Amino acid sequence: MASTEEKNVFFELPTKLVLAILKDCTYQDCYKVRATCKALKSLIEDNLKLLASQDVYHIDLERRRVRAWRNFSWCDRIPFRSIEYISKFFCYVNVKVLTVNTLNDELCAFLTENAQKKKLRFEQLRLFHSFSASHESICQLLKAAKCHVINFEAVESHLQPAHFDFEEYKTLKSLCFEMDDTIGEEFFDSVLDKCTAKSFIFHGCDRIPQRFVRNMFEKWLNGSREMEAVRITTNQNFSFDEIISGLNIQNVDRATWTMQNVKGDKATITMRRNNFHFFVAFEVNDHRVEDILYKIPYIE
Repeated sequence: MASTEEKNVFFELPTKLVLAILKDCTYQDCYKVRATCKALKSLIEDNLKLLASQDVYHIDLERRRVRAWRNFSWCDRIPFRSIEYISKFFCYVNVKVLTVNTLNDELCAFLTENAQKKKLRFEQLRLFHSFSASHESICQLLKAAKCHVINFEAVESHLQPAHFDFEEYKTLKSLCFEMDDTIGEEFFDSVLDKCTAKSFIFHGCDRIPQRFVRNMFEKWLNGSREMEAVRITTNQNFSFDEIISGLNIQNVDRATWTMQNVKGDKATITMRRNNFHFFVAFEVNDHRVEDILYKIPYIE
């Protein structure tokens, strides 16, 4: 334990030096230091932007409450009385997955402000149920929070090819779409041409055209499009033979194919069909489709 003299020496250090020491501390360490005296509490609270943020795995912002998981065994819940009431969950935190139910412009502006001013960061945004916030507002939020994965798990996203003119959508690392029939063939045509994402999930999207699957294989084989992992499920009667006809793809068994592109990358394709349910998984150089999305804890 430090002596009184040693503690006094610490307080005599220049503020910049004390902050330099605190910058090397974890969020939990800074929290403990803040509780030691009023001077350090004030110093830390005045410089939160410079210090480590708290790590939270998943925040689920529902319509009536907030649930936050530090890990799979710990969950905190508070009622959603007002935006101000829940603000503590969105200040100085690094979040793996942020799930937002019914995102509107007011809530989007609140999250964006916290990202700009109070270091809210999240890696994956999961838009669940529905949203009324504009795509422009969502892109501002993605940029401010430094998000690189988005999951449109909303019923109606109404995405159009022009939305890929937004830099934040165009440069995402992964894009996921689930059970959304408001996005049509024109949008799917633009996915491979306009955005640079290397990982995709299209789950239950029943307006995805068969030619999109073939184009994906063609562009990857000729080296014009980089991809790491793709999963597509759709309730349509796609033809395997038409999709792979004339392509340099080797059959392994009834549901598996392999291929190698002009760059030397290798891919494994799993395709199967049950009645009208079509499934394809495309994995390049051992990238796993399951790794695109973070696992969402389910605790009630």
